[in-house]
Amino acid sequence: MSDVGAMLVAAHPRLVAYARRRVRDPDRAGDVVQETLLRVIERNRRQRIDRPLAYAFRVADSVIYRQAQRARHVHEPVDLDLACALPLPDEWLDGRQRLARFERALAAMPPLRRTVFVRRHVDGLSRAEIAAELGLSLEAVKKHLVRAMTGLSARVPEASGRADRRDEPRARRADPQAAARSSGARRRSDACASAGGT
Repeated sequence: MSDVGAMLVAAHPRLVAYARRRVRDPDRAGDVVQETLLRVIERNRRQRIDRPLAYAFRVADSVIYRQAQRARHVHEPVDLDLACALPLPDEWLDGRQRLARFERALAAMPPLRRTVFVRRHVDGLSRAEIAAELGLSLEAVKKHLVRAMTGLSARVPEASGRADRRDEPRARRADPQAAARSSGARRRSDACASAGGT
């Protein structure tokens, strides 16, 4: 059993007590804890969690919230003025971790390749505009973009997805906007925490 697994087994009674206080139904509390443990173990398989127990309590909150949301959809309409579109704690943490990996991968690129990538996918310039601005040939710009995407795909596996497919005809495609979405989620979550006084 992994260290995280052993920690979760030892903390199981605490998690059950916490869930019972929150949902006031022993059967539902058991379901919440089971789903929480599965999510934490799965997350830890993909990426090491620094504070698994604290993370488990946050995931339990997320599971309880989701269950309550589903129950409200079944029984009563949700007041859209009260609904929060911000990410839940586990989604927020996942977005921050993905953004950090993306930023490290971007920083590890050679400076010219990073500049070409940023000018194309962040600033939105065309390849021809980048070539003129940096004094490069169009083929050199294309080569830098393909290598940047390939490097990002290798370093940030979940970045695999859609990008400007004309920039990398044979290489594995990556979605550089995923990090921008994560960054936006981080800003919204920070704003929600500030607004909530936490």
